[in-house]
Amino acid sequence: MNNFNESFFINNLHKAYLDKVSLYHVPDKDLTRFSWTENKTVTIYAIKVFDDIASDKFYTLYFAVKNNDKKNKLVQMDLINETKNPDFFRISYGSPRDKLSWLHSHNLLNGVIDSKIIGSSVTYSYRKIENGVNFICDDWARSWVASEYDATRAVEEKPTPVQPFPKNNQKFFIDRYHFDDMLTTLSDSQFTDEFNQCLFAYEHEKWFLCAVGLGSCLEHLMLIILTNYDNNGYRNEKGDGLFRGFPKNPTAKDYVLWFKKDPIAITSREATYINSLFTLRNSVDHHNTGKTQKESCDFLLYGISSIYNDYYANSILFKPNKSQKF
Repeated sequence: MNNFNESFFINNLHKAYLDKVSLYHVPDKDLTRFSWTENKTVTIYAIKVFDDIASDKFYTLYFAVKNNDKKNKLVQMDLINETKNPDFFRISYGSPRDKLSWLHSHNLLNGVIDSKIIGSSVTYSYRKIENGVNFICDDWARSWVASEYDATRAVEEKPTPVQPFPKNNQKFFIDRYHFDDMLTTLSDSQFTDEFNQCLFAYEHEKWFLCAVGLGSCLEHLMLIILTNYDNNGYRNEKGDGLFRGFPKNPTAKDYVLWFKKDPIAITSREATYINSLFTLRNSVDHHNTGKTQKESCDFLLYGISSIYNDYYANSILFKPNKSQKF
């Protein structure tokens, strides 16, 4: 593999993947249906395994796992000797998931990898990776994208049966880096933990839990914004702090009411928008797992991002007027 260029392979595969996605004309708001769109990154695994029929006595299993950083990667493994076992090579070459199950059961795959495998990405090829880049990438991308598209169409009507492998049956993929700046800037460990739990629920199609959690995150974000103003010295004409009269156990209605007051003073239209977010949160039913519930969670995610973008910066930069009482 002296002449093999890993970056070229990854970039070529990613381009082929995105080209296939574009053929389905899926709106940007629905790109969570695909695991490698927007800023999402993956690690590609290419594992050589023994085959008693192939002329080279091996072929390659391919799959992708979700990344936790911003760089796509390629990992190559040679397990030819470890798989010279009839229990392995008698598994049909057309059943790559069963092959991976065998590797996993024999501790040849890292447990963390196993739990993050993107099921739709599992495939195989008899072509050597260094000699068949274009064919491998185009053919693989076609089946990968088609599988994700079909899976997310089916989920609108009925849940997908549990497969023995891979363990991860995830169908929707959040572009987590879209929220990185927000979480970093807020620097609130409790909010970050709550928000990440919502993203976890989203990716596992727990729409009711996701919606309820996002509603709580929205309230928490509004509380952070109000607290910033108070900490930065806002006082009303009577010299009272912003939380004067604020309930001990505030509801969504209370947060909107306080946002209507100075110094934020949202308009009636803005109040209607925020109220609609909370109404939507309350409308998600835990018995329903369909497309409407996913779109509700998408709207809530967008709403949290909007509230952050529209109101947070001003709360941090606020400085009281000299005429204000203290």
